[in-house]
Amino acid sequence: MKKEYSYGAIIYRQEKKKLLFLLIYSARNRIWGFPKGHIEKGESEKEAAIREIAEETGISALRFVEGFREEDIYPALSNRKPNKGTAIEKHSVYYLCETKSAKVIVDGSEITDHAWMSMRDAKKLLPFDHLQQLLEKADAHTKNNKETVV
Repeated sequence: MKKEYSYGAIIYRQEKKKLLFLLIYSARNRIWGFPKGHIEKGESEKEAAIREIAEETGISALRFVEGFREEDIYPALSNRKPNKGTAIEKHSVYYLCETKSAKVIVDGSEITDHAWMSMRDAKKLLPFDHLQQLLEKADAHTKNNKETVV
């Protein structure tokens, strides 16, 4: 089975003493999730994540939280050539990033909405258990690891 890889991040910001997580709505997939996308030739995983996050949210000021890299593997149908329409094994790799920016700019075609939410509220919008579990891991990691790196 063919494999496809995407890279992105679970993004959070602090508002007063609350952590808010960013969810985006994919019009193509009709689901809420985290920003991510395919790697381009010559990019590292983190470079792909940074580019995709900027393209999907307009956020470029990010700090990667050390020690968080989670890979979500699941069956899917490819929407990319040359595998379009065929069954693949999808690997979505997520980092954990902090931002100070509350401003999000979605493109309106691929990504049509966004929301900054508490972990509890965000879990209610995430359609899959594995995404909810990733969010829980990210939330726990923010509480256990205050050190961040660029």
